Amino acid sequence: MTARLKPRLGSAAEATALIVLVAACHGAPVEPCPSPRVAGIAAEQAAPVARPSPFDSVFAAAGTEFDVPPALLKAIGWVETRWQMVQGAEEFPGRPPVFGVMALRGAALERGAALAGVTPDAARRDPVANIRAAAALLRAYAAEAGGDWDAAAARFSGIDLPAGRVAYTRAITRAQGRAGPAAAAAGCPPNPGGAPDYAAAVWRASPNFNQRPADQTGTLHMVIIHTCESNYASCWSWLVNPVSEASAHYVVDEDGGEISQLVREPDRAWHIAALYDCALNRRHDCGLNGVQGNDFTVGIEHAGFASQTSFPASQLEASAALVCDVTRDRGIPRDWQHIVGHGQLQPANRTDPGPNWPWIAYLHRVQARCGEVVVDDSAQFNDASVATASVPATWTAADTTPDYYGGGYRWAPTQPAATDAAVFSFLVTAAGSRTIDARWTSGTNRSPRAEYAVITSAGVTLATVPVDQRTGGGSWHALGTWTFPAGWNRVALLRRDASGTVVVADAVRVRE
Repeated sequence: MTARLKPRLGSAAEATALIVLVAACHGAPVEPCPSPRVAGIAAEQAAPVARPSPFDSVFAAAGTEFDVPPALLKAIGWVETRWQMVQGAEEFPGRPPVFGVMALRGAALERGAALAGVTPDAARRDPVANIRAAAALLRAYAAEAGGDWDAAAARFSGIDLPAGRVAYTRAITRAQGRAGPAAAAAGCPPNPGGAPDYAAAVWRASPNFNQRPADQTGTLHMVIIHTCESNYASCWSWLVNPVSEASAHYVVDEDGGEISQLVREPDRAWHIAALYDCALNRRHDCGLNGVQGNDFTVGIEHAGFASQTSFPASQLEASAALVCDVTRDRGIPRDWQHIVGHGQLQPANRTDPGPNWPWIAYLHRVQARCGEVVVDDSAQFNDASVATASVPATWTAADTTPDYYGGGYRWAPTQPAATDAAVFSFLVTAAGSRTIDARWTSGTNRSPRAEYAVITSAGVTLATVPVDQRTGGGSWHALGTWTFPAGWNRVALLRRDASGTVVVADAVRVRE
């Protein structure tokens, strides 16, 4: 997330008028209360402070040293970083990066380090110094709040928005197990979701948006994956604050229990500060070069950090369901050129979602949520549990023609006696009807009758379908619909034909 690159307002009065107008048009209140799904998940799980952490002895020692409840320290560490020693990065302009288990940042980190007698660098890099600095800071905040630990925790959050502070302190309370979900939700209105574009999400309207261009550059074309570089409450509350001049369409919480929608999908959120460059995206859609990235993308933030070592499976699953919904509703292809990372399109100063975002498994989960499996010609782009490819060495790997599916494609010359087919295999767990699509890169030297043989797990050839690969590159083409038995079925691309052309093996898609 970076600068919004929005139209410039002529005066402070105009800015205020715009915020009021947006509030009137998007009038749903900011809702700090937990969704029913969050409450249900919380009810089924033990309070996090009851679980062992890698830093239990440090929480206990720091609590004793600075007279801070160790359970509070542990709960804050859980809510902030899930007890990971993060090395933060800037995601939103005006917000310093956070560091360590306790997500200390900026002036708060400096003050905590001074109170604990450690250097700021130690508070950033060393977990013991980081937790001690946080404990010293909390002790000071509590003293200044007359001994109110909830007030100290709220101040520690660094959140300005009152509703965000309420949500943050509620998360701390739940993490300590001091109140069950029923008590935590007491006084909160029912919140069944009902966001305008994704019914399962909570609608928290942000004033930070404007209209997409009316021409083709404003057509929704990609989904950009971000990490907040903060916890969930801190993330959404900053993005609905007009001071931030930043936003995203959605924010997914750490455990996938709640998603906030902040901006309507048809509207232009402010989540990337880069002009599109197709050289950063496998030379895909170079006609958009120079177009501001917010114009044609949907931005999805994820609570967490680009530096964290892993992402919770429940968060990834919730995100995959959301991205399936967005791409299905907006006609966005579910492939490597249309579901991309922030850092990929803005590499000069962003790296999120980071090196440990599980792209292969994640994209396959998005596809599976939409009832499809894609088999690429390259093993590195396949989830081997459901999709594999076998391409003989006689086929040449290439990426010279753009609009391929994964990292490139394979090609081979046609020969009358060739028997070495490129085979795309897919797992069918329950027998039933499936539609098979194929994708290739086109060119004048391609075969006008490349043949795809559709073969069951029992070895029965259901059909052999010829296609003209001279045209139609970079998109899916239906080969047909057949009933497949359970097991590993396959599609073989043959190169048996008169010499003089080539066939291209790129990808095969299987749809329920």
